[in-house]
Amino acid sequence: MNDAHSFEIREGCTKNDRHFKGAIQRNSFTEAIEFYSFDGIAQFDFSFHLISETGPLIYMFFNLAHQSTLVLNCNYKNLAIPAFASVMMLNSTSDILSLHFESQSRYDFLIVKIQQDQLNVEQQALFRMLKAKNSINNILNPAMLLMPNLEICEIARKLKSIDKATCNHKFIAQGYCNILIGLKLNGLFKGSNKMTFLQPFEIQQLKVLSDEIIENPQHEYSIKELCKRTGLSVSKLQLGFKEMHHCTVAIFIRNQRLEKALDLLKNTNMNVSEIVYSIGLTNKSYFCRIFKKRFKCTPKLHQQKLKETLLLDV
Repeated sequence: MNDAHSFEIREGCTKNDRHFKGAIQRNSFTEAIEFYSFDGIAQFDFSFHLISETGPLIYMFFNLAHQSTLVLNCNYKNLAIPAFASVMMLNSTSDILSLHFESQSRYDFLIVKIQQDQLNVEQQALFRMLKAKNSINNILNPAMLLMPNLEICEIARKLKSIDKATCNHKFIAQGYCNILIGLKLNGLFKGSNKMTFLQPFEIQQLKVLSDEIIENPQHEYSIKELCKRTGLSVSKLQLGFKEMHHCTVAIFIRNQRLEKALDLLKNTNMNVSEIVYSIGLTNKSYFCRIFKKRFKCTPKLHQQKLKETLLLDV
């Protein structure tokens, strides 16, 4: 996967400051699935060519930048992928496929590359059927590009951010790839991509807010304050969280506090009462109740099991 200027992408994280100032990742998860991530600024105008030398490929492109459009050229026809949108397409060895970058423009996007002949017979037949039914210039249902999909965007962001250096994280990253493929296929079969009602700058506000809550779940958050900070109405804020995270703002905050508690139980010597206050709660019994509901175990029992496991490892 190189461009006309010998744009080299190695396994793992690499840089090519001659063309693209920023971070580039490449990871192979299986013989069928590879992942590429681009996050940086183009140094000048250039095209990045995707070449199929080993057989038919399935490409998925995810534009995560809220200010720049990703321009995809397929057989000399341009397709603009807007902010927070994605496209799935089939590519053969005879197709000419490239991405065009404009000088000093910032890009943030992912590519999932699937080797079609490495899929099982049922999966290959599925993609052949989809191409015959929905494809225009090898792009599966291009009409679905008009609006972003927050659910797909959130999974793509998780795939991008996870550390892929270790074996266990590679399994998780491969799982995210499969989820993205499944979500996109669901949209194609249902004839809908769950198009969001939010504008790109509003989606960016939701993304920033979600990251802050994940980083600092212990803070006291109010809907009124969050609406004021994001510029979103209460209904847009709640519906945006439901589309992106499948839950309300309050439940998202609660879940992140529980994840933080789980981390503190594992990595500190704090007792349950100390953990309750450190994650922004004041009622220990309430904490124990929601912890048990989420993880099917009381926090104290979970902490005891962790200690027993550590003793066995010594």
